[in-house]
Amino acid sequence: LEELGLTRQELGYSGFNELGTSIFTVYEAASQEGWVFFMYRAIDSFPRWRSYFYFITLIFFLAWLVKNVFIAVIIETFAEIRVQFQQMWGPRSSTTSTTTTQMFHEDAAGGWQLVAVDVNKPQGRAPAYLQRMMQSSVFHMFVLCMVAVDVTVAASNYYKEENFRSQYDMFYLAEVAFTILFDLEALVKIWCLGYTGYISSSLHKFELLLVLGTTLHIYPDLYHSQFTYFQVLRVVRLIKISPALEDFVYKIFGPGKKLGSLVVFTASLLIVMSSISLQMFCFVEELDRFTTFPRAFMSMFQIITQEGWVDVMDQTLIAVGQVWAPVVAIYFILYHLFATLILLSLFVAVILDNLELDEDLKKLKQIKQSEANADTKEKLPLRLRIFEKFPNRPQMVKISKLPSDFSVPRIRESFMKQFIDRQQQDTSCLLRRLPSGSSSCDHSKRSYIEDNKYIDQKLRRSVSSIQARNLLEKENAVNKIFRVCTRQRLLGGSFEGQPAKERSILSVQHHIRQERRSLRHGSSSQRISRGKSLETLSQDHSSTVRYRNAQREDSEIKMIQEKKQQAEMKRKVQEEELRENHPYFDKPLFIVGREHRFRTFCRVVVRARFNASKIDPITGAVKNTKYHQLYDLLGLVTYLDWVMIAVTICSCISMMFETPFTTVMLTPTLQIAEYVFVIFMSIELNLKILADGLFFTPTAVIKDFGGVMDIFIYLQSLIFLCWMPHTVPAQSGAQLLMMLRCLRPLRIFKLVPQMRKVLRELFSGFKEIFLVSILLLTLMLVFASFGVQLFAGKLAKCNDPRVNRRELCHGMFRINVSVSKNLNLKLKDWEKKPGFWVPRVWANPRNFNFDNVGSALLALFEVLSLKGWVEVRDVIIHRVGPIHGIYIHVFVFLGCMIGLTLFVGVVIANFNENKGTALLTVDQRRWEDLKSRLKIAQPLHLAARPDNGGLRAKMYDITQHPFFKRSIAVLVLAQSVLLSVKWDVDDPVTVPLATMSVIFIFIFVLEVTMKITAMSPSGYWQSRRNRYDLLVTSLGVIWVVLHFALLVSHVPFPLLC
Repeated sequence: LEELGLTRQELGYSGFNELGTSIFTVYEAASQEGWVFFMYRAIDSFPRWRSYFYFITLIFFLAWLVKNVFIAVIIETFAEIRVQFQQMWGPRSSTTSTTTTQMFHEDAAGGWQLVAVDVNKPQGRAPAYLQRMMQSSVFHMFVLCMVAVDVTVAASNYYKEENFRSQYDMFYLAEVAFTILFDLEALVKIWCLGYTGYISSSLHKFELLLVLGTTLHIYPDLYHSQFTYFQVLRVVRLIKISPALEDFVYKIFGPGKKLGSLVVFTASLLIVMSSISLQMFCFVEELDRFTTFPRAFMSMFQIITQEGWVDVMDQTLIAVGQVWAPVVAIYFILYHLFATLILLSLFVAVILDNLELDEDLKKLKQIKQSEANADTKEKLPLRLRIFEKFPNRPQMVKISKLPSDFSVPRIRESFMKQFIDRQQQDTSCLLRRLPSGSSSCDHSKRSYIEDNKYIDQKLRRSVSSIQARNLLEKENAVNKIFRVCTRQRLLGGSFEGQPAKERSILSVQHHIRQERRSLRHGSSSQRISRGKSLETLSQDHSSTVRYRNAQREDSEIKMIQEKKQQAEMKRKVQEEELRENHPYFDKPLFIVGREHRFRTFCRVVVRARFNASKIDPITGAVKNTKYHQLYDLLGLVTYLDWVMIAVTICSCISMMFETPFTTVMLTPTLQIAEYVFVIFMSIELNLKILADGLFFTPTAVIKDFGGVMDIFIYLQSLIFLCWMPHTVPAQSGAQLLMMLRCLRPLRIFKLVPQMRKVLRELFSGFKEIFLVSILLLTLMLVFASFGVQLFAGKLAKCNDPRVNRRELCHGMFRINVSVSKNLNLKLKDWEKKPGFWVPRVWANPRNFNFDNVGSALLALFEVLSLKGWVEVRDVIIHRVGPIHGIYIHVFVFLGCMIGLTLFVGVVIANFNENKGTALLTVDQRRWEDLKSRLKIAQPLHLAARPDNGGLRAKMYDITQHPFFKRSIAVLVLAQSVLLSVKWDVDDPVTVPLATMSVIFIFIFVLEVTMKITAMSPSGYWQSRRNRYDLLVTSLGVIWVVLHFALLVSHVPFPLLC
């Protein structure tokens, strides 16, 4: 194209001809705006694989990875600032409205005390029955039902030409009726609560604003005007129906100081940048995007949304000319970089900070979650508890000897004392521990000899008497009940926020001793002088309180740990009891025995995995081997799972080669992959079922959704392989089976534990994602209803731009066609644009309209995806009016800048909560950060300096000198600059550039040689950086050899002589 004599403005400023143009093009592609057109142009000029590899890696690293790194860095920075300056935004307020005040009240004794006064208590002059009705739940539900009916009626509005006038009157009357109803509601509340009590609630302020706005809206001249916003905003009141949704909305928008400040900052940035752009480009000819402030504002807002921002920049570059184009490009790139990577990441950070819990709530939730985990682990799954419904049938053991043949050991008298009159001894011990002066100790001293005689008599009677045997059985049963009660008391420790339980005398005495000991230590360690001030005493008291709180938290954590251990023990005991009492428990398919050799062999095959970890015989810790990362990857799953992962990947690759002409039914090569997948999966499932069981075993194959999915994929693949239809009609069972084969890649997520954990964490946050979806749908419904009220029937236009009236839109006209979007070619005076004749049609835009709520929701959903919203904006401004451009800009800002970032914030918060970092307090998070930094901080793998003062020591000093390192860095940059110039064989500049590159490579070879000499080959190889330098230098030497070899082959022989 350059040979045709086209200028840079006609060619455009994208390409890879120079370094600056290449950087500009790479940034445009990384913004994901029009990058596919660059890839298609590269495919036309180069091999497909090269273009695919280059642009896919570019999008992956620059568009996805770098953008998410920006989000992560800003979130961590924001969290660090919040930790350091917690008092900046003030304390977090609770979800419930604590609008209670206190006032002095005289009691019966004549004293004064502070009494809480509820502000929401009715203070108006309405009758008592009316106040009770206003506070009843029936009244609130009736109002919410009326709001729902009003929203439904407003959403049912649509545009139809023949009955639009009658429909208009019908909806107007309905709006008048609902407005009068809600006005009466507001008047009743003001009458019951009083104006001061009514206006003190923020919700009542919002309702009063809606009442005033909708009252003005029903005025005929203001109907279907901007006051329609007040009508459609009634749907926001429906949020009160769901307490979970109300709480979630309060978390996001309740602490509005940060989010509101960010919105104000964004608006200020847009106004400032729009003003700067207006002053810079308003005088540029043939550029109408910055002629006025509203146009400049829309253009800068469009750049923030990244939709068509390249078109804004390209049009400006072409208009300003080739001289100022680089400066203008840098201006737009810096603005786009700040707006998309930093500003949008700030919205995510603020939303995450709003979802952050308070420190006290984090501690309480940690305890609650630990208790919940301990409680859930106590119970066996339902598929195992079904054995408890059957009678116990323990397997009997056959012995070869009679019971009389076994030798009975002699039982000590002290041992038998524990089982005779145990209740009397427990009572005496309990009374002995009481602080009162009882005579239990005298009784134990007085009757020691009589007690021994009594014990001997009981022993003799227990051997010969049946009554004594029954007595012992009763005592054993009572002792068992006591042990069970003691264990339950240990498991159910009392925590803060729970009802207090009765404590034993021993625990009370232990608590008193701990308190006295803490006070005694405090008094001995900190001597309080006589002249100590009151502030110092309060500080000592607060430190003592903090110390006691820390002790209480430690005791609670220890209690929870004990509870978890006992829960695991209880679960194991339950499994052992089922295993002993039910012969079919833990038997695969109720056939294979528990300790059968074949099952043992299957277990060995299923659970075999790579394990190269070495344990230190002294410390017992695991040693880090040389290639521990590779070993950890190999030991991630079992050998059987690795085989199935490889087979699944091969099966998915074979499905990629299927086309409408090469189907699996007619291609034997593709059928091999189907047979291999089914055979290997059959072997895998059989081995796992015989080793772990199918369903009614502790480690069954079908124990979660992943096992059900495996069985479903296997049955579907088996049916398809056995059937293998030659023809697949549309909407048939064969087509369904072929479509279900796409579920095979999900097996990889099931086999790899880390991928399975990611999916589990993603689906565990379904509640929050559902709440965000409801908020977005509510927002879309508000704007859709408003769009139907204002734009219904107004977006239709004749396709002939010269016709403005519908009755004139008939006949044929000639429409012009543009040749290319990339080439800015100008026609000569005698040239005519190509075109063709088409009939005139009066119709809505091709892809959207606002004639009914369904079409409006579809159009707004398209706008929410930020694709095509510029066309929607231009059509509304052109056909309805410039003032209505505010409508689409407000929706894009609320829906995309805040609504879509809610999804990102909720997903990140859910991952942090499942990971455990969301519940960490400030001190805990700092400790985790310190540990992670200590893991990252590794010693430098640098060889030691030689002891002698010879040549090696001098070379070591030279290579480690800062000046030497900086010089090498400058040479690396200089060689990199040589790559920014296009090397052409026919260009005379190419040979000097190649010669300079060869010189640089020889300098790098000298550097590597000096380092190897100074550090020795083994010491040089210790550092990974040195290995990389050696690899790059070796490749450079290979290039030098190839360069001179090819140069000699192309130079004629006489010239060499």
